[in-house]
Amino acid sequence: MQPRPAATLALLRDAREGLEVLMLQRTHKAVFMPGFYVFPGGAVDHADSDPALMPHLDGLDEAAANTLLNLEAGGLGYLVAAIRECFEEAGVLLARPGDADWPEPHHPVLADDRDAVMNGELDWLTLCRRHDLRVPLESLGYFDHWVTPPGPPRRFDTRFFVAEAPPFQQPRHDGQETIDHCWVNPRLALEYHGGGERQFATPTLSVLRRLGQFDSVTAVMEYASVHRPRRMAPLSEEDAAERFASP
Repeated sequence: MQPRPAATLALLRDAREGLEVLMLQRTHKAVFMPGFYVFPGGAVDHADSDPALMPHLDGLDEAAANTLLNLEAGGLGYLVAAIRECFEEAGVLLARPGDADWPEPHHPVLADDRDAVMNGELDWLTLCRRHDLRVPLESLGYFDHWVTPPGPPRRFDTRFFVAEAPPFQQPRHDGQETIDHCWVNPRLALEYHGGGERQFATPTLSVLRRLGQFDSVTAVMEYASVHRPRRMAPLSEEDAAERFASP
């Protein structure tokens, strides 16, 4: 089975205790990683590469996105998918209506349209057109690249991105695919994992370990701007357990 393209977005913020990242808990009914804590993300849809989206995308064109991700084609789709999935799963929108600043909770795009998008009643292109959204692709940093090892019922070729969370917006898990959410320091998240309190997949552990090396959003984004991830080859369960065993 060929892995399906996917994109994940680790939203970051600076807190009193240092860097924090947003995590969602998947429903225990999920076929793929039930009950695991994850970053917002999902499969790249064909519509994420729709040329009609181009007037709403700022910061990167297709050529620049392909260069960033070391692809021959389809780079923009990964970036769009990361932002779209973050909105659907976490209710946080990395897009600005027209020339305005980041939308606040009372804005219709957050208060009314998020559920419609999540339920498939409103597609991403229509949402962008309705609110004249400007999607700042340059606000995303490319952070990691993993492929699901053979064996699981679903396999993904996933690009991991990082971005600073917009101010004032409050995350809201969807209550369907995700049943809880939290802001957590990456190092503390690893302690939770080591104590058996929370489950993370191997790629998530890898990202958390790397994020744990930084104390601010600025430091993470500066790192992502100059370091290009290499694709991590699939690991067997034994290799993964040995390589990413918690300290």
